[in-house]
Amino acid sequence: MIPLQTERLLLRAFTDDDLEFVFQLHQNPDLVRFIRTATTPDLETARRHLDKFMTLRDHPVHGFSVVELRTGPHAGTAVGIIMVKPIPPSGGGEATDTEIGWRQVAEHTGNGYITEAAAAALAAVLETGLPEVVAVTHPDNHASQRVCERIGMRRIGLTDAYYDTQTLLFRTTRA
Repeated sequence: MIPLQTERLLLRAFTDDDLEFVFQLHQNPDLVRFIRTATTPDLETARRHLDKFMTLRDHPVHGFSVVELRTGPHAGTAVGIIMVKPIPPSGGGEATDTEIGWRQVAEHTGNGYITEAAAAALAAVLETGLPEVVAVTHPDNHASQRVCERIGMRRIGLTDAYYDTQTLLFRTTRA
């Protein structure tokens, strides 16, 4: 994963100390509404998410990043995550596309943190030479669709190419 800094944020690798944050993150009712597998009723389930988030720490491009405030009175507060990872194709098989995605703690929505972090991550990933990045959202997840558009991704349309379900596909290519 690529560690990054923006004006307001730090994107860093997950550590074992992030367990409580992962649990809190997954209590966002909008997250669970759109991603049923994000349901996290206890710390044991949060530990499984955290273990997954730490799997790509040493990858030069892919990875899961904690989005943390770096300035102001709440500096050091984790507010969300950015994911850059292989996206599983429907029906199984080897992932050949790279996906960018995000999750946010409910009380930190509406501040532009995820848009700022996702824009920085997307730019950094494309600068590595990766030719294309996709994002998929639940067709009713308008907030995530706005993030896709704000970071310059192009709306492609409905697809069933990933996750064995219908999603709204966004794509961007290296200029």
